[in-house]
Amino acid sequence: MTLARRILAEKRRYIYPLAAALVLNAVLLVAIVVPLSRRVQGGERLAQEAATALASARRDHDAARATVSGKDSADAELKKFYGAVLPVDQSQARRVTFKLNDMSRKAGLVAGPSVTKASQARDSTLGKLTIEQTLTGQYRNLRQFIYDLETVPEFLILENVALSQATEGASGLVMKVRVATYYRTTEDGR
Repeated sequence: MTLARRILAEKRRYIYPLAAALVLNAVLLVAIVVPLSRRVQGGERLAQEAATALASARRDHDAARATVSGKDSADAELKKFYGAVLPVDQSQARRVTFKLNDMSRKAGLVAGPSVTKASQARDSTLGKLTIEQTLTGQYRNLRQFIYDLETVPEFLILENVALSQATEGASGLVMKVRVATYYRTTEDGR
């Protein structure tokens, strides 16, 4: 008899329960532990996906909150602009544009005739007052006028500038400017 058979025969009462326990352990491992570990891995993956989705939702929520806050801020700034900066009617807009003559005189320019035109876009509560004027003077004076125009606290827009040489007999440069301002109109556009 070989040694292995002899040990098996003598220790049979210990070896068979031990073998049965090993087989039972393997069966439990395959039947219970492996599926549970797969479920745990799946749960961990779902938890990671949920955490990623939560972070994305928080970013979207923060962006939406910032958009609402930005919109509220823009609305407040627009109300401030309409109330404090924009002329309330066409006559006040004309008074604002009278500053062009004062600014041109202050800059040392000779102002020519001006053409004023009022217009309004359809379905708008804003009117536009445009003034075209010819100014004559030296380059540095023209620059000073443009600087003064762009820094005046009233709402004036320098829409167009055309610069040319003065005609014979006159010195300096001729600048044609188109300046506009907007004003509020009534709801029906008058």
